[in-house]
Amino acid sequence: MAQTTKVTKKKTTAKKAVKKKVAVKASAAKKKAAAAKKKAMTVKKNAAAAKKNAIANAAKKKLHDRIAATVSALAAAKAEVAATKKRQELLLKMAKRKEEAVARFVEDWTKKEMAKIEKALKPVQRRKRKKA
Repeated sequence: MAQTTKVTKKKTTAKKAVKKKVAVKASAAKKKAAAAKKKAMTVKKNAAAAKKNAIANAAKKKLHDRIAATVSALAAAKAEVAATKKRQELLLKMAKRKEEAVARFVEDWTKKEMAKIEKALKPVQRRKRKKA
């Protein structure tokens, strides 16, 4: 009888060893599945982050382009204002010179006309005819 009990014990230990191996294999499979799931989640998160970054970069580029267009328009407006200001200054200078020229002309013309009037007012000296 003692021998049978020993054999039984060996069988139980063998069964335990088999169960342990199966448990270890199952545990390894669970670990692999968990690692695969974790890797899949990481890939999914990275894809979402990449998509988010792409959208953010596109928004930044759009904003940068709008700013560049605004800066360009502002520079053009500044140039136009400067040109208009210069044109206005030149027009004022021309108007001043025109007024001065008109004043000189009127003064000279007035002198000539006054001279004509003075000459017309002087008594005309007529030559006396010689009696022949």
